Amino acid sequence: MTTVCSWLRDRELEGICSEILALITMPLIAGSVTEEHLVVEFSNSYFDELTGLSSLDLPETLDVLLSGIEGPRDLEPLYLAAREKGWKTVRWTLVPGEIELELYCWSGDKHFLAFFHDLSPHEFHARLLVMKERFTQLIGLYDVKGMIPQMILELVDHMGVDWAGIFVWDGARERWMLSLEEANPGEFGRDEQHSALTFARDLSEAKGGPFGHQFGGLPVQDGARWWVPWVTEAREWEPMMTEAGFGSLFSGVLLTGSAPAVLLCLTRTTGGFARINRDVMESLWPVFLSSAERNRAVEGITKLYTRDPVSGLYAQNMIYKVMKLEMDRSRRYRYPLTAISVEVTNMGQIRETGGEEAVAETIQRLSREILKNLRSVDIGGRIGDGGVIVLLPHTPLEGAEVVSGRIKAQTGSVSPYQNLAIETEVRVALMDDNCSGPEDLLALLGLSDGGKRTS
Repeated sequence: MTTVCSWLRDRELEGICSEILALITMPLIAGSVTEEHLVVEFSNSYFDELTGLSSLDLPETLDVLLSGIEGPRDLEPLYLAAREKGWKTVRWTLVPGEIELELYCWSGDKHFLAFFHDLSPHEFHARLLVMKERFTQLIGLYDVKGMIPQMILELVDHMGVDWAGIFVWDGARERWMLSLEEANPGEFGRDEQHSALTFARDLSEAKGGPFGHQFGGLPVQDGARWWVPWVTEAREWEPMMTEAGFGSLFSGVLLTGSAPAVLLCLTRTTGGFARINRDVMESLWPVFLSSAERNRAVEGITKLYTRDPVSGLYAQNMIYKVMKLEMDRSRRYRYPLTAISVEVTNMGQIRETGGEEAVAETIQRLSREILKNLRSVDIGGRIGDGGVIVLLPHTPLEGAEVVSGRIKAQTGSVSPYQNLAIETEVRVALMDDNCSGPEDLLALLGLSDGGKRTS
């Protein structure tokens, strides 16, 4: 462009420059460079469309003209280009995740001319094409149960999502249970305050919850989706997101009914779910909904972990699966995980006195007393004939010992017979580096895989 202008000037053809500028079908502005501002003295109709204003009262400063554009605006790239003589071509993120521009700017010290090409539609189509190809491959590789975890992983790998998880409502315990998750490796090892898992759980319990009809700012109803494109405009959620270090989020209802399911996606960068990624997610959302419905049909993510009919806690075979899941999360996010085992040591005597009905009533009463001492994030399960095991995420050994002390003090009064107190043994263990699976954590509690005492 510089060469062309010089050629025109040498041949006294500068008059056609205005005709050339009139042919530019991009937002274009020209004006003066002051010490503090860029003053726009001329603009074309394409720039007027960008600002959303029908008629511009010029001259006016650039920041005022662009003040109507939603989101956190970054004008620094144009300011810098307009203050450096000559022609420049710069990639310009005017609004993170919303408006991506290619800026062409000429500066003659006190004056500037700039026009810019909107790359946002191209960025959207490029990302959508990648996701379409990836999802098409997944359909050919996985069955319905394997599809959703892989789809979430694609969001992390190709759309800049730092953490994504699916929560299912557990009506028995009245809380949201994390069913599956995927995360950027950079999320592993963060402290609890900035952990994605902590933030997600806090979000699920916000506004006095947890409630089955609401997840954070998301109403749990068909078709509901919740977008926070920029943390600076998150309103009531801004303090919570800022403290955890998240710049954007998306949440949508996958399933409703007795066991609703929601997808939560988080990004550390602001603008992660502004227009570009939002349009991509809107295009992909029917695939997520269809997969979730098919998954429900084959008892996938909405099948709640099997419950023990007596205690209401997780059954033994399922508590082992939950233990493995929680142990993996503890290793991944580097937070402490402790376990408490409570065993009725005179269950045989109770059975001789009142039969299986007395055993069932004892377990029911014991479970109720234990649950009174647990937080919403703690997990309880039945193990063995007269035992209960409790998992306490984010809890050091000292904290677990306090909880176990309270449990032990209260279990003596749960017997169904006044003249026969139950006797319990309560043990505490902290998962360490040598624990590779549930059997190792059970061993620290002196239990075998079947829940029997080994020591």
